[in-house]
Amino acid sequence: MATARSGQKLIHDEATVVLISADCPGYTSYATALLRECLKRDPRLPTLRVATLSFPADYDAWWIAWRIAELSPTPDFVCFSVYCWNSTTLLGAARLVSRLLPEAHIVFGGPEAGTQAQAWLKRYPFIDAIARAEGEPVLPEYVYTWARGGDATTIPGLAARDDTGMVRCGPASVAIDPLDSLPCAYTDAHPAAADGSAYLETYRGCPHSCSYCFEGKGSTHIRSFSWERIAAEIDRLATTPGLQSFSVTDAVFNLNLDRLEKLSDLLAPYAERGLRLHTIEVDLERIDAHQARLLKRAGVVSVESGPQTTNPAALAAVHRRFDERRYLQGMRACQEQGIAVEADLIIGLPEDSANDVIRSIDFAVEAGVDILQVSTLRVLPGTDLWDRAEELGIIFDEDGLHEIIATPTLSYSELRHLEVYGLLASKLLRSTW
Repeated sequence: MATARSGQKLIHDEATVVLISADCPGYTSYATALLRECLKRDPRLPTLRVATLSFPADYDAWWIAWRIAELSPTPDFVCFSVYCWNSTTLLGAARLVSRLLPEAHIVFGGPEAGTQAQAWLKRYPFIDAIARAEGEPVLPEYVYTWARGGDATTIPGLAARDDTGMVRCGPASVAIDPLDSLPCAYTDAHPAAADGSAYLETYRGCPHSCSYCFEGKGSTHIRSFSWERIAAEIDRLATTPGLQSFSVTDAVFNLNLDRLEKLSDLLAPYAERGLRLHTIEVDLERIDAHQARLLKRAGVVSVESGPQTTNPAALAAVHRRFDERRYLQGMRACQEQGIAVEADLIIGLPEDSANDVIRSIDFAVEAGVDILQVSTLRVLPGTDLWDRAEELGIIFDEDGLHEIIATPTLSYSELRHLEVYGLLASKLLRSTW
């Protein structure tokens, strides 16, 4: 049985933390940038050294481990930001790092690991601790506790092993509020890495409860940064040399009209100078001509929205609504302003048959969307579908990408054929856009 390592360093000693991410092409981790600043600004850790390493999501785990092992000074804490798309790679890297650097503490966080914290600690003995909630307060507390030789299993929002090797969870953590207590992810010393790779976060939470989405299992309570903080973040991004576009992490950019108007006011001066927002998430069914003009004024070049499926039975099964008339009105309003519309569809939702999926794809193509994104359902840990998979008869791969294998209305073979159909439809639209 794995046992917890006792704290080796006193608080006045220098320690090194390295934050690891494996990201989609063209992006660098916002999460590790924010964690870096939280660690560096913790007054209890004045001599702490913090570094970040970002790798492509398909990078070889052995090379990641080699890069970490070659760091000087040798890291005391190696922390991985884990999502479904990079979990296999980062688990492999962490296993190797634990052999190469046996004194280093291996810490995991992110939605993939945090929602399975106890199970993963029991399954993977090379992991020392996992943040079960927002990592910004948890990771500094973990580093500080180890530096003082304290008991990490009492930290709110953390799962870890005690001195006997037993996995234990600290009490539930309280959501960060106010969000302005967090430092800015980008600084003069650490600006956004490259054009298009930066993120703006204006709030946390989601007003919807879609069964397939991790956000849907979280709180529908919206916690917002102050408008003064948002304005400062926008100005920092907009004045970063070479940066002409960025993304927004908000679950719904047009959360309400008042908020959209304020964001448009803040972004408009920079948009006039060429700053652009690419592919933001919107509630397309709420967009009218006025909202579309506000989006254009804010520098938005493309929006992304469902419907995921047009089948009423499937929509009901995943707690999602769809109004075809309003969706088409929102799409046309955006396109009239020169804003491209991306439609997202999911293959394999419960209650969807092969014909239902084809009808949804045909609807999007015939409606005239600019971009079509067709994805196979992933049953993500921490979501309603993960909890209800057996009840709904969903068969899926519990490891890696968690892709669906079959449902009561779709066979494995049908899923593969539908993926080809969706890919062809997507390529057809790209060739005409």
